[in-house]
Amino acid sequence: MQPGYNTKSEFVGERPNHQSYMMSANPRSDSMVTTAAGPARPVSQMDSAIADFERPDERPDDRPDSAEVELLATLLKNSNILIEAREYRLAFNLLRSVLIRCPDSPQGLSNMGLCLRELGRYEEALKCFRALVKVQGASGKFDAQVLIAETLYLGERDEMALAAYRDVLKSVPENYKRLFEIYKNIGNIHVRAGDFDAAEEFYNKAHTINPESDVLMVNYGTLEIQRENFEAAVLRFRRAVELNPENDKGWVGLALVHRQMGDFDLSWANVQRALDINHKNRTAIRLVVEWAVADQRFALAITRLQEYLEADGEDAEMSFMLAKIFTHIGRLQEARLEMERVLALDPVIENGEAVMAALDRELTRSKGLEKV
Repeated sequence: MQPGYNTKSEFVGERPNHQSYMMSANPRSDSMVTTAAGPARPVSQMDSAIADFERPDERPDDRPDSAEVELLATLLKNSNILIEAREYRLAFNLLRSVLIRCPDSPQGLSNMGLCLRELGRYEEALKCFRALVKVQGASGKFDAQVLIAETLYLGERDEMALAAYRDVLKSVPENYKRLFEIYKNIGNIHVRAGDFDAAEEFYNKAHTINPESDVLMVNYGTLEIQRENFEAAVLRFRRAVELNPENDKGWVGLALVHRQMGDFDLSWANVQRALDINHKNRTAIRLVVEWAVADQRFALAITRLQEYLEADGEDAEMSFMLAKIFTHIGRLQEARLEMERVLALDPVIENGEAVMAALDRELTRSKGLEKV
């Protein structure tokens, strides 16, 4: 089993802090009102609400009365609370009710876009943010344009994201609160495109704004790995974990670099530290599996994969990795049980049926030998 993951450039996709965009709602009610939105509906029904944003001539002309205004304020306030708690699907249900009642609500559009973005539904999020551009005033319109650029960046539509960021930079205020993130993200786009000099230019601009950012140090380290300048990468990742010892990506970066430089013991210690901080770091898990095959450290890989799956039992890819390791070391019954979970989660996963069939054949053959 040779996973062969490309882990060199997996550090540059940090998610922006959405909370800075959340507008304050009417504070008249501190209670959680989740029943006013009606029964929960699946995210797939977003299309009907989104369609309202694109038909302004068909919206009702009547203005909401005071009771309706108060209800909207309560729903928006509660959506803020749910977003802060990362309960995006629950927030979605409240916001859908808001936008049915008031399709032009700037906060409703902004919060709905943030929820959809966190749910990985980037196209619908973009519709919300583009509608927000239309309804916002001059200052709010700029923030909405930044949200569009960020969403394109997160969706890895890099050419469109870069164009959107360039438009933003034409009119960005000098002390704009998100300027650091803009420069950092543009640098990350250039890393993904292989334009390392341009990436460094924008990282340097971000560094001027916030020289103590551990996240930026990880990005610098990733850039140096791409350049195969491993000594410089070590310095960058080491600085990241000095600034923030809980930065698991910094420890993964050190693990990668030390492995490349031949210090296997230190690389294992670094990747273990990353998983102690965040046992759901997918890059670290993939490295553990890859290195376990090379270094014959299967027990460690099994333990780490099981820890991961205890927290996220619906990750078919990680479950498949565990099944492959069980197969590799001859623990076929456990491998087959794990494959049952894999196929239940993803019936069409690549090579899944083939692995299950091979396990069944081998287990049948083993039983036949036992009878003999």
